[in-house]
Amino acid sequence: MKKKLSMLLMTLLAVLLINAPVYAQNISTLDAYKTTGQYMVKQVLNPKYGDEWFIIALVRGEYNVPKDYYEKYYENVITHVQSVKGELHNRKYTEYSRLIIALTAIGKDPTNVGGYNLVDKLSDFDKVVWQGPNGAYFALIALDTWGFELPKNATTTRDKLIDHILSKQLADGGWDLSATKADPDMTAMAIQALSTYKDQPSVRKSIDRALVTLQKLQDANGGYKSWGTTNSESVAQVITALSSLNIDPKEDARFTKVLNSFLTFYNEKDGAFKHVLTETSSNGMATEQASYTLAGYNRLLAGKTKLYDMSDTKKNKPSTPLEKASFKDIQSHWAKDDIEAAVAKGLLKGYEDNTFKPNNHLTRVQAVSILVRSLNLTSTGDAPFTDIQGYNESTKKEIAAAYEANLLTVKLGKFSPSSPITREELAIMLNRAYTFKTGQAYASSKIAPLNDIANLSNESKKAITFLYDFDIAQGSNGAFQPSNSLTRAHAAKMFNNFLKVVDE
Repeated sequence: MKKKLSMLLMTLLAVLLINAPVYAQNISTLDAYKTTGQYMVKQVLNPKYGDEWFIIALVRGEYNVPKDYYEKYYENVITHVQSVKGELHNRKYTEYSRLIIALTAIGKDPTNVGGYNLVDKLSDFDKVVWQGPNGAYFALIALDTWGFELPKNATTTRDKLIDHILSKQLADGGWDLSATKADPDMTAMAIQALSTYKDQPSVRKSIDRALVTLQKLQDANGGYKSWGTTNSESVAQVITALSSLNIDPKEDARFTKVLNSFLTFYNEKDGAFKHVLTETSSNGMATEQASYTLAGYNRLLAGKTKLYDMSDTKKNKPSTPLEKASFKDIQSHWAKDDIEAAVAKGLLKGYEDNTFKPNNHLTRVQAVSILVRSLNLTSTGDAPFTDIQGYNESTKKEIAAAYEANLLTVKLGKFSPSSPITREELAIMLNRAYTFKTGQAYASSKIAPLNDIANLSNESKKAITFLYDFDIAQGSNGAFQPSNSLTRAHAAKMFNNFLKVVDE
């Protein structure tokens, strides 16, 4: 009898070991992330619009994707956005928010996607919140990725989004779409959106209440239920929320079991995640949420910016104009598209009378300001020019930054800030900026075939050739017209083209 009982116990022990949770095998969050990344890339070989969460998970966790993977995704997104004329959905505005988050994650500007400004779509508050509180969650997250500002006539503001989210908090301290009883997913997502504002007293109080609620909603093993089912997505959202607050669940007494519970859904067979433990194969939606959760948590451990803080990917500060750049004096202008794109990027501005004045000359100081802002240059001292004292301190700092980066042809004496900049002068400035940005000078085997540059200095010829070879400026009828003053329209085109080169 004892022998039979012993055999039975050994059999039960073997079964328990075979079916033991994965976390008992000490899999690390880094290793789990690597296998989920591999799984997702295999599932999505040609990423396109609709694959945003996959993209966010891969790029924020710094998974080593195939060459041009993100460029392929971006090209497919542009094709889709243009095919629908910028209208992703007439009701679900989380479509815009999700895409903004993904684009900023890969360093692409959502204010100009194939000519369409997706950030502007979040200007209508009623449309943003139509879906419920999650509409406000993701609009706030999207705006905060790169610190976007909406037009002055927008009905959406950050304060309104925050107040809307706070007003939807239930008596039990959580959030839910049905507004009856706290749901862990919705509560965790609210925390993620509010985390940027946690130092505001009212927000801090709301978050603290929500954390108490999440603590109470845990089961004995640190898991969470949504719609009556314990699942991986719910616990993933909680970990993402904690990471957004710089809380490591392993170090917080309230949530020490959460990470282990999360890893029980890991599927060793394919390196992905299940939705529920009873499943025999991995689930795509569960895996994408698990993967970006792992990315966010690993970023916390590494001391990097949080999952949705894309400040580390921002190359040039995007800026939404007061209104879409439909200036009344450019409607039939040849540079209309370039002007609108330049204004959307914050490179140039219109005038208060809703004109752009495309044929006005660009001054030397204006050209410097645009280039310094574009490249995020800073100065450590003052520029040695005697004719800039009448300008404000920020402008003088911009001139000094350009001087320190060796972008200016003038070394001492006068800068002539208010003089129109010539095409030759800007060519030299852009060529030097390219060298500064890339760390190497551009060398061409032959000089550009333009009939009016032969007598210029070697530096000027090389600079104009740089513009010609990279299609930044081609000249007209075989001539570059180097001594001509640069118009605001030509400046818009040249700066747009230059940034395409240095941002690639």
